[in-house]
Amino acid sequence: MAANRSADERLKAGIEAARQGDRANAQKLLRQVVTSNPNNEVAWMWLASVAESLQERRSCLERALRINPNNTRAQEALRQLEAVSPRPSRSAAPAAARAPRRAPNEPRRMNPAYVVVGVLVTLAVIGAVVIGGLLGGQPQPLNRATLAVFDALVNTAAPTDTPNPDTFTATPFLGVIVQQPTLVWTLPPTFTPTFTPTATALPPPTATPLPAAAFTLLYAGLAGGDPQPALYRSAGDGSGAQLVGASALGFSDVAFAPNGQMVAFVRTVTAAGPDGSEIAAPELFIAPVDNLEAARQITQLGGSRLASPTWAPDSIQLVFVSDVGGDDNLWYITEDGNNLRPMTDNPGVDKDPAWSPNGDVILYASDQGGLPGGGLTQIFSITPDGATITQLTVSGNSSYSPAWSPDGTRVAFASDRSGDGDIYLMDPDGQRPFLLTVDDRGAEDRQPTFSPDGRWVIFLSNREGDTFQLYRVDLEGRMVERLTSVDTLIQAFTFLPFRR
Repeated sequence: MAANRSADERLKAGIEAARQGDRANAQKLLRQVVTSNPNNEVAWMWLASVAESLQERRSCLERALRINPNNTRAQEALRQLEAVSPRPSRSAAPAAARAPRRAPNEPRRMNPAYVVVGVLVTLAVIGAVVIGGLLGGQPQPLNRATLAVFDALVNTAAPTDTPNPDTFTATPFLGVIVQQPTLVWTLPPTFTPTFTPTATALPPPTATPLPAAAFTLLYAGLAGGDPQPALYRSAGDGSGAQLVGASALGFSDVAFAPNGQMVAFVRTVTAAGPDGSEIAAPELFIAPVDNLEAARQITQLGGSRLASPTWAPDSIQLVFVSDVGGDDNLWYITEDGNNLRPMTDNPGVDKDPAWSPNGDVILYASDQGGLPGGGLTQIFSITPDGATITQLTVSGNSSYSPAWSPDGTRVAFASDRSGDGDIYLMDPDGQRPFLLTVDDRGAEDRQPTFSPDGRWVIFLSNREGDTFQLYRVDLEGRMVERLTSVDTLIQAFTFLPFRR
């Protein structure tokens, strides 16, 4: 009952903020309500009234209609939206191709600034329709500070020079560089790769999202009876799967470098310990994507756990998780095996690192700081020098597995705050959490990542059976599509980045 009263209070406070024209607080409070209760029709309607863009307003209204198909105010507001901003036709030619060149004596076209003003007015009018319905038709003053923020579906980063590993300087760090222990390692047998992947050129943005088959997928899968996962390559929809690394070699936690030329993965190897006994330990390997046979082992930590490598945007630095020293901490290394050091050192468990596209922070999940409940994780950020740590999420249950959008403007993550594992979006500072996987009937959704074009979030789910398969959801949470139907249990996956 206390939780319900808290939600009711947030709803009332959000409505009052919307009435007063306090858009920022209204959005924050109302998003908290729909995150905790995705079926709150009133909250979705008020959230539509303070939306910052036509796309966001349409999404909120459609969610309200999904809950109550007889909501006439939502229907009317959507009709007005379609009148000013119809959905792009899949068959429509690009605007640049359709627009004829203006003749010398032809009158000039409307100034784009006037178009923007018109859209702002339309947003205000539609907001008034929504609010008017919620308040029983009473006129409300419009917020003069209304701004239309249009979210670009694809933001292509400017080309950057590829760093030279020979002149690379590691990130300054005030801690102690750790020397790896001296062990005699026995590597598994080599193998002949069966594919030669190459980076895919990034096409210009289009109104129609690219099909999943346009992407290249690399995943580690565990087939029945195999002691370790094998490595597979396929199209992004799971078609054309090829075995590229046998189960006997053991692959897990695969990650393509941002330059598309190397892949990092974890493999279990054996070593002769100081007393002569054999030690089986997971270690980090780096290989060219077109020559996996040339994989190099770059760690010799000898711990019982090593996982989740993530690349810096320069394709030289990596962060991974290891339990050397007692519990799971973040560790830093460069792709040549040098500069090894721990990044975190706390009594908690640190996991799931994700390096930002601009290189300024690494997100990760941790139960550090004496979080209530014991074992609950929240998402934190840490600077590459380890000097600044910031907590980004606060929820009743755990949040984990953060993943960056290619342009660095959004973060997908998993959370069981609603009872089972779901996929959420949020801003890089932890604000505006947004539930993507609403109607999953209690399924477990995990390990989100963005498609290379940034238009989809791909994740693992058991929503259609006991075996976890890959699915994708659009950034508004309106469409969920199954991508794979494979017999293997997918444990980790990564997409080959687009070549810029």
